[in-house]
Amino acid sequence: MAVLLWIFACQSNAQRNIDGLIRAEKNFAAYSVEHGTKDAFLKFLDSSGVIFEQGKAVNGMEAWNRKEKRPGILNWHPQFAEIALSNDFGYTTGPWTFQPKTITDSVMARGQYFTIWHADENGVWKFLADLGVGNTPENLFTATKKINSKKVTADTVIDSVLKAEENFFAAYHQNKAKAYRKFLSNKTILLRNGRLPAISVDDQLAVIKSTPLTIEYTITGSGIASSGDLAYVYGNTIINNKSENYLHIWRRENDGWKMALEVLRY
Repeated sequence: MAVLLWIFACQSNAQRNIDGLIRAEKNFAAYSVEHGTKDAFLKFLDSSGVIFEQGKAVNGMEAWNRKEKRPGILNWHPQFAEIALSNDFGYTTGPWTFQPKTITDSVMARGQYFTIWHADENGVWKFLADLGVGNTPENLFTATKKINSKKVTADTVIDSVLKAEENFFAAYHQNKAKAYRKFLSNKTILLRNGRLPAISVDDQLAVIKSTPLTIEYTITGSGIASSGDLAYVYGNTIINNKSENYLHIWRRENDGWKMALEVLRY
């Protein structure tokens, strides 16, 4: 029995790294292709995980349990991945596609997903939040890129992250270009409908320029890694009288919290 427990512990610990995170995302997608979207989400969701419906964050397990199984192949692949220094929290993003019946059908829709993960008490990766964008061009990346940006460990109190979020909102209302310039990391991903991930300075400037001038933000949820170096904040937006959602990943760097990834839908 002791040997079996030791083997299980080693297997669990082996998953707590960026390769385990990427493997969990790939397993999630493969399960979706083989068993259907509903079964995949229910298998890989954390009990407290959220999805976004009609401009609101809702408990994912409850929402998917209410849904009926439907035909179609939802598939995706991780393009970028980053993990906290504690190796128990991270995220991936990459292109998704939808085919109406089988994997050989023509792609009817495509976009870019974004998923936040954590390792539960058993060392199993479960996702905490999932939000993406759609109508993107075809994404022809060839391999998953591991983001190895410098991070700083600190306390795990979420208050400092929420303060950074609020400071970004205040700065945005004054001057959106200056706000992004102040809060973006040198390794940031911006996700928008109709666009490939903006990772270069030029692409990010184009995205920022096209982002609406007036956005009303409301924070509705947040979380932080046990090492205090990665965190997430999500909530609602009102843009042109339409309710939508946003999600930010924040990275603690030497000069404070910086935005590592933004999903903004409008």
